[in-house]
Formats: sequence, structure tokens, C-alpha cells
Amino acid sequence: MKRDELPPNPNDTYVVPAWKVVYVSVPKAACTSLKWLIAGLSGENPDAFGPALRPEVTRATTIHRRAKWLHTPRLHDLSDDQLAEIGTESGWFVFTVVRHPTARLWSAWQSKFLLREPHFVRRFADEPWLPDVPSTTADVATDFRTFVLARASELGRRVGRDPHFRPQKRLLTPDVTPYGRVYRTAEITTLLSELTTHLLAQGWDGSLRMPNNNETPLPLLRSMLTTDVTDAIQQVYAADLRTFGFGDVIPEGLSTDLEYPPGLLDEVRRLVERSERIGDLAQIARELQQENEGLREQIAALRAEPGADGSDR
Repeated sequence: MKRDELPPNPNDTYVVPAWKVVYVSVPKAACTSLKWLIAGLSGENPDAFGPALRPEVTRATTIHRRAKWLHTPRLHDLSDDQLAEIGTESGWFVFTVVRHPTARLWSAWQSKFLLREPHFVRRFADEPWLPDVPSTTADVATDFRTFVLARASELGRRVGRDPHFRPQKRLLTPDVTPYGRVYRTAEITTLLSELTTHLLAQGWDGSLRMPNNNETPLPLLRSMLTTDVTDAIQQVYAADLRTFGFGDVIPEGLSTDLEYPPGLLDEVRRLVERSERIGDLAQIARELQQENEGLREQIAALRAEPGADGSDR
């Protein structure tokens, strides 16, 4: 592998030299589960991720704090000689996982905005497309449509720069980066089987465990994909559909139900309340941290004053 072949975001790359594995992550394409799997292979301490002072809504999502990874280098941190050793021809397992763009967009919108993840609500608080807490299925459908149409317009320029909503082709640069294979989320079982075979050939002795981390309670309903919505998705994510062979903008296996059961909408409201409470606590913690830093600076300044240590007495 050469330096000019690396994907654009260094923090998306995870190298496990001991087992000759490289994973390039894609947000909302099973990346939470896959990162935990890679962390296990790398010997990361799972308890190290939790204490991060971030408004993560579950313990599982603390795995995304790249600075907490102590034993898993990034591709961009390797020397040119080390990079040159990486490649499928030299026995490395270099992979990524992609998701159908429509399903990925729905999942990202639901987890980040409908469920009001604190970090995202704070960043995009002034956007006109930010959804309200839904009371009905129609509320969800209307707010999703509003967001998708905005994403395809000038209103979506800022959110489009966020990796969760950026086309996967731009994140992965598959025309340049030499992956051994690009799996789809529907091929996770195949991925685990082929990765296990690779690891055993490297002398690894264990069993792969990929935790299930489903953060979104609402399935995408077929009725929500009206023509204007699918046209907007096609406009933004045409390269993903074409490059990764997904074909139709409408994913297979969508629910044909017209309404969500009341219990699912109740769950959404419960998760929103949880997210808002976590956001409150994280804000209080940040303010206390800033206050403590200010006090430490004051104490240091007092100790630095002449006579503070009694030398002038």
C-alpha cells in the first residue's frame, strides 16, 4: 500500500499488525460492532473507552473515541516501509463494509436527529429540518422527507460534510485504496467466516464475537419512500448505488406496514428523553471540568508569586 492510496480520514483506519488485518470504517455500516470486534483482536482494554467525557447515549458507542485506542495504529501513522508491507498479495486482510445508501441514510437520520443524540442536536440546532419528537407515524414520515429533500439541496450542504451523511465512495475512495474486499452489511456472515479463516492461518486461536448494537427502534417503511424522496436520495448517493452494486434506490425487504405500533413510538419518546438527559449531564460535567481547570490555573499562579513558598520571609 502507498501513502497516496490511503482513504481520506485517518481516524477511520484500524491496523492490527499482529494478525495482518486492516479495517476501514464507515459510519452507520455496522461500524460500532466491527470496531468492538477489531478492538478485541488488537488487545484494547474495553474499560478504557467508557470514561470519555462525551455525551454518548450508550456504552457501546464510546468505541468511536479514536484517541482511546492505544494498541491499534492508523494507516496514516505508519512509515512508508510499513505501508509497503500491507497488501492482499502479502497476506493481509484489508476490508471495509458498506450499507445500502437509503437504509444508511434512514439509520443515520433516526439515530442522530430523530432520537436527538446530544452532540448532533447541539451542532445542528438551528437547522430548519431538525425533527420534532413524533407523536404519529405521519410525523416521522414528514420529518424524514423534509430532511432528505434538504440534504439534496443547499440546506443540506453543512450536514452533508458529516461522515454519517457523506457518500460512502467519498469516505472509502475504492478507486484508489486497494481493499481485499468491500463487503455489504448483508454479507457480515461471509465476512466473519473469511476473517476467521485468515486469522487461523496467521496462528490466531479464538472465536470472533461481533456484538449486536442496534441503536434505532423504527424500521424504514416502504410508504415513506415517495418519488420525491427517492429522487433526492438518487441525486445525492448515485455513486454509492453504482459503485457498490446496490442498484435500486429502494432497498429490499422493507416493511409494508402503514403505521408504527404505538409501543415503538413510545420507545422513540423514551429514547429522546434519555438522550436529552445525557446531554444535560454531559453539559454539567463540561462546565465543572472548565471550572476545575480555571481553579488549577489560579492555584498555579498563586504558587508562582514571589514569597508563595516562604523564600522571601
